Amino acid sequence: MVYDQDKKRMRRRHVLRFFAALALPALLLGSAIAAVEWAAPDPPARADAQKAADRQ
Repeated sequence: MVYDQDKKRMRRRHVLRFFAALALPALLLGSAIAAVEWAAPDPPARADAQKAADRQ
């Protein structure tokens, strides 16, 4: 292997590691938020939906 005087290879590797380190927590957080939203029950269509259902 040829000696890299500018150390561009090492710099690229560090940049890739940095972005990978940022991407992993972002993906985990996004997945956790999506799972919470998916599991939450849908709110009623109207604020008085329970009252309207009781009247019928």
